[in-house]
Amino acid sequence: MAPLVLGALLALGWGTLRGIAQDSPAGLADGLKITGVLFEDFDGSLLPRFTMTAGGDVILTFRVEGFHREEGLDQSGLPEYHVKLQYDVELQDPQGVLVSPPETDEIEAYLGLRDDDWTPKIRWSASIPAYAPAGDYQIRLQVRDLLDEQEAKASASFRVVGEQFRAAPTLEVQQVEYAGAEAGPWFRQRYFSLHEPVHIRYRVAGFAVSPEKEIWVEQDWQVLDENQQVIVNQENTLVERQQRFYPPRFLATRFQLRLDDPKPGAYTLRITVRDRIAQQSISLDSTFFFRP
Repeated sequence: MAPLVLGALLALGWGTLRGIAQDSPAGLADGLKITGVLFEDFDGSLLPRFTMTAGGDVILTFRVEGFHREEGLDQSGLPEYHVKLQYDVELQDPQGVLVSPPETDEIEAYLGLRDDDWTPKIRWSASIPAYAPAGDYQIRLQVRDLLDEQEAKASASFRVVGEQFRAAPTLEVQQVEYAGAEAGPWFRQRYFSLHEPVHIRYRVAGFAVSPEKEIWVEQDWQVLDENQQVIVNQENTLVERQQRFYPPRFLATRFQLRLDDPKPGAYTLRITVRDRIAQQSISLDSTFFFRP
């Protein structure tokens, strides 16, 4: 009977294989093995090393060898061999956080006399969100032979190119920068002409994630003139409330500030952030200037 192979295709972004490691049970050097671990490029090429940009898909293939073949007879009375395997795949980010739910599936096949060289090939894929942090990601593989209780493990790592951010133990506003155009260049301190647009960007980190994987962050903006008088006041101008299996660990904020008839001098941007999950809040002042 022709072999029947059942595989899984996950939805989880393009990555570089940093290394492959495999564990073999003691005394089973010729037993169950995970082999041929390779990444599939966008054009279908198979690669041992892989680097991706956050927001894309990663595809991994591997084979299983050394599994038990349980002998029996098919409906015609001819010899056949039963194979039944279970595999698990986990994807972890650089901090060891699961990017997607662990994937479990089974491979079951009935092999004939001409299938001595048959080995199952498993193709797995996942999507890495655009907000995923840069770094080395780990794929952990585990295969169990359900007919004789053998087990094999392997791991592979690949690199994701994405946003760099500094992990924060509590709520924090990071890297406030200014520019005269949306594309930059960006500076931590900036002098603007009176008619130049004011572009601002920063990150918020250190907010809590609930047990249900929800985040809830609110932001207010104020602008104060040289006399510390409030000339712009925007409450709840940004509200980020979402629930995902893999919620973001930081929030990137960008906006253009519009002032009516600004005067030369120093201005204060006051950013207030509230974390509704952890019931914490912070305010940060940053200074920018208009020149005559």
